[in-house]
Amino acid sequence: MESKAITKLLQKYDAGETSIQEEIQLRQYFSATDQIPLKWMSYRAFFGYYSEAPKESFPEQRTTKSIAFQPWMAVAAMVAIVLTVFLTRMENQNTITNSNPEDLDLAFEQFQTNIKWVSNHLNKGTEQIAYLEYWNTTTQKLIK
Repeated sequence: MESKAITKLLQKYDAGETSIQEEIQLRQYFSATDQIPLKWMSYRAFFGYYSEAPKESFPEQRTTKSIAFQPWMAVAAMVAIVLTVFLTRMENQNTITNSNPEDLDLAFEQFQTNIKWVSNHLNKGTEQIAYLEYWNTTTQKLIK
């Protein structure tokens, strides 16, 4: 194949417009020809991959052993379920209705204090997000 035809094929290849037959022609050219211009040496390595790839081998991957079911696992799962049910029932029985009004007022005040504290910290986070929104709109203006 003459160099003009190869140059045209390489230009088409770089533009992504070659057919499979043209790529096969390029592969055959770069594998068969010893005298290649220096500017095409990178193409030679690239198209040479297809002839070298079948020769490569990969080491076998070890399979991991699956965990076999053991009887103690079933016992542990049952204990966990029983404890979960028991603790949730105990928690449901411990309601606030048995408390006096002063304790309820104190608990409500503590709750309000904690909510205000969380709100202040969330507001600090939203200030930073507002700065990100400003950054986003500015970059969108620059892109357009």
